[in-house]
Amino acid sequence: MTDKKTDEEGGPPPYTPGLDNLPAYHELPEKKVDLPPYQENGFGYQDPGYCHDGPRRFEALNRADMILSIESLGSDSVFILCFLVCFLFNWIGYVVCCCLFTSVAARCGAISGIGLNLVKMLLIIKRCSFVNPQMVAAREYLEIHEFQYIGLMAIGIVTMLFGVIRYNSAKRSVNRRLLLPPYGM
Repeated sequence: MTDKKTDEEGGPPPYTPGLDNLPAYHELPEKKVDLPPYQENGFGYQDPGYCHDGPRRFEALNRADMILSIESLGSDSVFILCFLVCFLFNWIGYVVCCCLFTSVAARCGAISGIGLNLVKMLLIIKRCSFVNPQMVAAREYLEIHEFQYIGLMAIGIVTMLFGVIRYNSAKRSVNRRLLLPPYGM
């Protein structure tokens, strides 16, 4: 057997319009197919004692699953590490921290580091004397548009404070939950 195909054996079938039984575009809304009604039997939780009012589409989460756990919170040292990495290595440090760490402390430390990094870069551009033409142009632009300089400084400070406050509130909520009696007692 050879792989060579002739027009009669392996070529595409001839096309003749009208023999394909496909409706025209304007006939499609008239030929809708009636689907069977939605049935929730396949989506319910398997334990019959779990839900007494019939099957449900989504599982209900208990209180412990919804509240932040100690493992996902992280530690203060992770917060400081990610803060310093983002502060020193700019956006590359932010991407590295967000890819390597999954805790709340790491994410908040990275956000705070990026905010303070923005403030640092603006102060460097505004206060230092450069011989690089792009940096000179950036400094002149910030001197002409003082309101943008102030706005970017405010964004950097607010971003840094947002990360710090967010981490402290998450830590406080975990500590508060540890001091409360267990749910249902």
